[in-house]
Amino acid sequence: MITFVNVFTVLPEKQEDAFLNIQKVYMDVVKHQPGFVSAKLLVSDDKTRVTAIANWQSEADLKAMRETPGFKDLHNPQFYQAIVSNDGHVYSTVVDV
Repeated sequence: MITFVNVFTVLPEKQEDAFLNIQKVYMDVVKHQPGFVSAKLLVSDDKTRVTAIANWQSEADLKAMRETPGFKDLHNPQFYQAIVSNDGHVYSTVVDV
């Protein structure tokens, strides 16, 4: 299993818009894809970030999801209006503490 962490830096006045757009991608597309295990969406109290933490069976499953028409369709200009940048990384080593 792998974990994909994507930190979206957002415009503070548009954090809610960014969150709703990211949530739509997860609810309408991501959660229905082969290999998807679970996800959490986090909204920072300082209104500058939305973080998505998703578990997948494999990095290949994650890559395949990114190529689906639904995923690409929801990443339209409206999606990016509230987002300044995003920084996503795959993690494969986990230690529970």
